Amino acid sequence: MNYIILSLIMLPILSMSSFMINQNHLLKILLTLEALTLSTMLFITMTSMLNNMPMPSMSIVLLTFGACEGSFGLALLVNMTRYSGSDMMNNMNLAKC
Repeated sequence: MNYIILSLIMLPILSMSSFMINQNHLLKILLTLEALTLSTMLFITMTSMLNNMPMPSMSIVLLTFGACEGSFGLALLVNMTRYSGSDMMNNMNLAKC
């Protein structure tokens, strides 16, 4: 039981630290945001199960937002790759947009 609680606490922290470290490629940023969304969903689901308050609708709403975030991020990645030729965030110049 303690390992579950420790993993629920560590997953969002590791996702946020990975988000802060990997800021060069858009694909890495999208993957860390997906990991953060999934760890948040796991946290909400497991805490509701531990407190005997089942809230399946909250996890479904969170999964829906995660899917929308993923599709929006992939659309941005495709447009950015078409425009600049790579997914490097350092190559982007927002003054040109």
